Amino acid sequence: MENSLGVLVNRDKIGNLMALIATKVTPLYHTKLLKMLYLIDEEAVKLHGVPVTWLDYYVWQFGPVAPEIFYAKDNNSIFSDYIEAEHTDFGNLIKPRCAFNDEKFSELEWDIIQKVIDKCKNMTSEEIVNLTHEPDTLWTITRNEHRLDFSSPVANISNIKLDMSRLADDEIKLDNFKGAKEMMYFRAPVKTTYI
Repeated sequence: MENSLGVLVNRDKIGNLMALIATKVTPLYHTKLLKMLYLIDEEAVKLHGVPVTWLDYYVWQFGPVAPEIFYAKDNNSIFSDYIEAEHTDFGNLIKPRCAFNDEKFSELEWDIIQKVIDKCKNMTSEEIVNLTHEPDTLWTITRNEHRLDFSSPVANISNIKLDMSRLADDEIKLDNFKGAKEMMYFRAPVKTTYI
């Protein structure tokens, strides 16, 4: 799997955001972290067209999932400097490994992050999954368009990526999304191939 644009450019920002969520939301289990990151990006795109993290989210059975964050529970991920997972009987409990550094976040991003934390901190993981599965959500619309069936226990993931730009509900937000994405590509490391 190739890293998302967000991880290539925003690894430190994403790691800091996860450390913040793990500090402010306790206990924080892995599934709840996955969904809160998505909801932060969803809220940001709906508000002004630009996600906070630029993670790639896929249509998996229990909602939108960014694979790099899914594997963070293994404690040897690209985010191990920021969070750790303690394997418990109730699931993977996420704890911060570093103090939150807010230098990477704008005031608008901070407001969005705080709004999602306030909304979700007392919800269960199941309640947040249900929130992402409501009939008019991007996850549900995309699942239905691709006729994904998660009824089999072995069919719980897909390679269908959510198109976050679909959340930008006017031309200004869509232009913001496209322009910001172009800047992210500009900031991404160049792949070098040798013959």
